Amino acid sequence: MRALLAIVLSSLLLASTASAAEPDSSRDDGRRIRPQDERTIAMIAAGVARSASFRALVARVEASDVFVYVGISPLLKSTVAGRLTWMTQAGGYRYLRAVISTDLTYDHSISSIAHELQHAVEVIDDLSVADERSLEALYKRIGKRSNAVAYSAWETVAAQDAGIRVRRELNAQPATVALRALESDKL
Repeated sequence: MRALLAIVLSSLLLASTASAAEPDSSRDDGRRIRPQDERTIAMIAAGVARSASFRALVARVEASDVFVYVGISPLLKSTVAGRLTWMTQAGGYRYLRAVISTDLTYDHSISSIAHELQHAVEVIDDLSVADERSLEALYKRIGKRSNAVAYSAWETVAAQDAGIRVRRELNAQPATVALRALESDKL
């Protein structure tokens, strides 16, 4: 049953992200959100299936010049649900990495991915972000320092709100209801 859910939701993610926006084909070379493992693929698919806010974040990233590699990290401190970091800029694209903690429940993981995708949207909206230094400058401008960790970390109200909004939508649309809706559409 879980394997079926993962397959169905992965298919929905691919269809949703492909139809969510029609990117400029001259610069498009693939999906912008790149999950790094099967669990992350399933969580993103579940987020797309169960949350309109999550779908909107995915569509926004997919229509941008930013690639976001999404994964799970056992190295995050227990006080940190997720983190967005700069990777590089090349060929007219910017590359970010979003990781979430292994210590989260399934729905909390999905809402944490949404939180990190909102941070990616903040980068998308600021074309001056081109390296680690300008990323930190952005968050000094629009965010506040997070006390959750010892290293330099920043938080924004928009990302906090995105995570909360997605969590509420997930609570209103349990996975079993989403799966039944998908199955009835296939019949």
